[in-house]
Amino acid sequence: MPSFTVGSGPALEANAYADFDTGQAVYRIAGIGAFTLGWDPDHHPEADQDPMEEILHVAYGTGPFGFQMDEAPVLFGVTLAGTESFTRATLTAGTFRLRPYRLIISAPVRVPKGTARRASAIVSALARHWLAQPWAPDLRRAHEHHCAPRSLSRYGGLIAQHEERMRRLREDHAYYIQRADRATAILQAGPVPAPAGAPPHPFAPADVSTKTTGR
Repeated sequence: MPSFTVGSGPALEANAYADFDTGQAVYRIAGIGAFTLGWDPDHHPEADQDPMEEILHVAYGTGPFGFQMDEAPVLFGVTLAGTESFTRATLTAGTFRLRPYRLIISAPVRVPKGTARRASAIVSALARHWLAQPWAPDLRRAHEHHCAPRSLSRYGGLIAQHEERMRRLREDHAYYIQRADRATAILQAGPVPAPAGAPPHPFAPADVSTKTTGR
């Protein structure tokens, strides 16, 4: 059972669990509740992505993600609710801050600042522990596998959209080439001479021999 010392408070006793079906780590802290840590389900990590740019995720409780979850943590008498995302870089830069919600008369409200600071300190300690474990890379691959069907569906839709866009671009491209070829042929045919009997050019010099004096 890992033990964490958070800030100036007492050491926290936590049980760590790794869900390789979904790629999440669950920490149950005695007297407080559970925190589910993992990668943001809406920002799938890529194999060549800089780890510091990964979007991580914490859910206050266990089970399906939602505003009110099972085993929700309670800090200073306040039950935390919802989920939040953060980057790994904030853990090392000292800028890690969370703003959990609580539920008051069916309305989501931000928890007090002291509660938010305590939640941030706890989640920071848990996240550092989780990411330092030798099984963390395998858990990341489990997350990727869990998200792969949805990723495939999303990318398949995007591919179809781009294929349709490319089809339309090819049609437009062929049309513009046709019009450009037509304009080229017109230019190559040379200027069009006025046929016999056509009216004079509006800006041609006047023929003085045909003028009358009017006297």
